[in-house]
Amino acid sequence: MKIILRFFDVNCSNRLTSSSSLVNRVIGKLSSVASDRMMPVNKTSSDKFDLISNYLKFDNGKAITGTYLRITNSKGVPVINEEMLRQTQFSLSSINENAKTEEKTCLDYFYFCLSNEYLIIALDKRGSLTRFETYINWLLNTSESGENISFTPVIDESKMSIADIKKITIGKTCNISVPDSQEKQVPSIASKVIGIAGEVLKSIVSDTSGLDELMDSNICSADLIIKFSKPRSMSKDEYKKKTAGVILKSLEDPEGIKFSSKAKQTSGSQILKSEDIDVECDTNGALSEQNVYQKMFKSLNGLMTKS
Repeated sequence: MKIILRFFDVNCSNRLTSSSSLVNRVIGKLSSVASDRMMPVNKTSSDKFDLISNYLKFDNGKAITGTYLRITNSKGVPVINEEMLRQTQFSLSSINENAKTEEKTCLDYFYFCLSNEYLIIALDKRGSLTRFETYINWLLNTSESGENISFTPVIDESKMSIADIKKITIGKTCNISVPDSQEKQVPSIASKVIGIAGEVLKSIVSDTSGLDELMDSNICSADLIIKFSKPRSMSKDEYKKKTAGVILKSLEDPEGIKFSSKAKQTSGSQILKSEDIDVECDTNGALSEQNVYQKMFKSLNGLMTKS
């Protein structure tokens, strides 16, 4: 089976020493029983939790691969029971399909591979990277230490150099992701981001009823355009970290965003670094977690060798 890997840079507000590296600290937290590392998705409700359920260390602890779950307290399939949560690790293949009300249902999952410099994930549109970022900060209790760990997409500079980007155009099909805890407070943010440009256009046009009709008929549309210019005092490396990856981070559909340089225009899905890999499946068609882990580490190792 083919799965798509997406690549991200790891950013820490406070640089960590080798003795307290990000990976070492995550591994230290994962040595506890699974129930101790269940993060409530919403502080006011305890019906959903995020959890790293299974993991594997590579290269003497310099990297870790694992499976990240979102689970809930409800009857359904598949099921994560209390006995599994008392263990240090459990795999997807061990999840029971016979649900009971008091047991936990797996809503969705994805695979990840993490080093001190890079993160690789196999994530579809059911979830966003924001939840994993929130979980890692929660797991390491960075709010107490004053740190902040974040992940920004790696740009494939063979497609377009970040230093050459002059503008980013966000089209009407592009949505932005919102952390679950914010959905009730600001539901409008989860709507189409292009609505911002449409409202601005309406504010400068006198006949808004006619404009609404044109926009509803797809005769007229408004895009959100963000222009870029590197300050002379800023290095290219700093400029790269502050631009394209940050813009793309919360976009659910990178196909709806266009990067423009003087010479060409490229969609977000093309400019983001990704890789297709073939993964073994069992007789029931389920992915082999161990094979996913090994393939992801191989990709990570290749990325670190080139950098």
